[in-house]
Amino acid sequence: MKRRVAIVVQRWAPAIAGGSEALAWQYAQLLADEFDVDLLTSTALDYVTWADALPAGVEQVEGVTVRRFSPAFTRGEYFFTLDRRLRADWRPNETPSRRTRDIWTTALQEDLIKFQGPWCPSLLAHLDEHADGYDAILLCTYLYPTSYFAAGRIAKHKLLLAPTLHDEPMAYLPVYRRYADRIGRFLWLTDAERMLATRLWGVDRGEVIGMAIDAQPAKPDALPYPYLLYCGRIDSQKNCDQLLAWFTLYRAARPDSRLKLVLTGKDAMDLRSMPNVEFLGFVSEARKHSLMAGALAFVQPSRYESFSIVTLEAMAQGTPIVVNGHCEVLAEHVVNSGSGYAYYDRAEFDAAIDALSTMDAPMRDQQSQRARAYAFGRYGREHVRERLIGQVRALAGASAGNTESSDGTARAVHRSATRTNNE
Repeated sequence: MKRRVAIVVQRWAPAIAGGSEALAWQYAQLLADEFDVDLLTSTALDYVTWADALPAGVEQVEGVTVRRFSPAFTRGEYFFTLDRRLRADWRPNETPSRRTRDIWTTALQEDLIKFQGPWCPSLLAHLDEHADGYDAILLCTYLYPTSYFAAGRIAKHKLLLAPTLHDEPMAYLPVYRRYADRIGRFLWLTDAERMLATRLWGVDRGEVIGMAIDAQPAKPDALPYPYLLYCGRIDSQKNCDQLLAWFTLYRAARPDSRLKLVLTGKDAMDLRSMPNVEFLGFVSEARKHSLMAGALAFVQPSRYESFSIVTLEAMAQGTPIVVNGHCEVLAEHVVNSGSGYAYYDRAEFDAAIDALSTMDAPMRDQQSQRARAYAFGRYGREHVRERLIGQVRALAGASAGNTESSDGTARAVHRSATRTNNE
């Protein structure tokens, strides 16, 4: 009889691409041959409102049991008020004042997490009732209440966390540092993510698992001009406004250039028509990989990434990357692969594009080979599967030999907070 594993993630549907949702689904698939896997998630699709969009209940999807639970409410003004206060009070690399620490009580921090959403009391009730039946429970991403409040009611020896941590204001909240103490095993995407956790949370344990890259070499797209490519959510939170501004200035200074910027994905910025910028909207996976294969470079301007699957997919196509060096994870991809460029200001952005535009064929081929070798050597499917299954086996084996009930002290950690938050 197979052992049972639960994976908890804030939302999931086949149409959701990238992020912790894609990671949770990939891990579910990688584990499904050896374990009975339940994916526990909300009925929401929209990560801003957390409104009901899918029916609550159970369905089977490619050998995984997906259990969806309805959020109790959508995100409201109370959250946005707290979020604005957080961003004013907690700045990266700054020690908050005593007054700030006094204002941000544990209760207020937990309110921020709860009202961020999705708040799913029925998901937590499912874990209360069935935690003993799971040999391991994997929480995917640290940020949301689906993970935070689950961790407070499940025995440590059953818990794994894939934090998908990046340097953002909420990661500095003291409750997350304490929350990290309740986790049995950590699963990191990169060394840079693990080092960030050491700096923010004092956590120096866990294994780098990564995320599997499945993209096979594609035929380059035959667009009639050279182009830079960005794929993903087109959002100022991803620094896309800066990318558009800097590319516009780059082209204005080089009127003879034919280079364009091509964007694919969800437009969260209400893009207007701009010279030398092409927005293609959503494209198929096959077209995305072809666009990557044909690009002069793949550009990732985000400062806040814990892995960036699209960046690795582009590298798997042999495409050099140009990334925001202020994101340690992205800079690590450049350093460890020996391919591409990390920029820290506009001058370095321009210099990277100039270097790629004038690169000779042998150097370009060397960049491509290094990018492919890095993507598949570290993040090939079987490599990731072996590391992941090894960690879950180890935890499940320890869990089977541990007699502590999940109804014991571990579940009592947040009993009073949970009772209040369920009201």
